[in-house]
Order: sequence, then C-alpha cells, then structure tokens
Amino acid sequence: MASIVEYTDAKAPKNLYPERIISPSRANACCFTGMEAVSPVEQDGEWEYQYTRCRTCGFTVRTILRPIPDEALLRELRRTFKNILQRNVPEL
Repeated sequence: MASIVEYTDAKAPKNLYPERIISPSRANACCFTGMEAVSPVEQDGEWEYQYTRCRTCGFTVRTILRPIPDEALLRELRRTFKNILQRNVPEL
C-alpha cells in the first residue's frame, strides 16, 4: 500500500490531502484522544482505510478499518452452511 504521508521531524506538520500529508515521525500523548478523520473511506486492494490526524500535533496514520469481503467466497460459504443446517426430519 502506497501512502501519501511523509514522516519527518525536519518539516512542520501540514495537511495537503489528497496529495500529501506531512507528519511528525512519532505519536505523542495527545494522539490517543485527539485523532480525527481527514479523508473519506478509501479502498486499496482488499482493505478499506482512512487517514486520521491528530488535531494537536499533526501526527497522521492510515487507519485500516476493515477487509473488503470476497463476494464469491461469501456465496460459497452461504450455500455450504445452508446445506449443512438443513434438517431432514423423518416422517412418522
């Protein structure tokens, strides 16, 4: 996954989304409560992600939100479970 975040302590933090985000190289204590989304949910390969940035210091990370499900695999699993869970009740 390519990233638009440049981690450096030589430049001031700057949000130039969607082209580039300049971020400090390390998180600070403020990052644990001060993160906010700076991008919409995006997709890359099999993942959905979003860039989040600290409102106080500018530290930015790409946060992986969830995998994108393989629809063909899900259809096969649904069909398999449907067959497994069918009950064959004998007639009396």
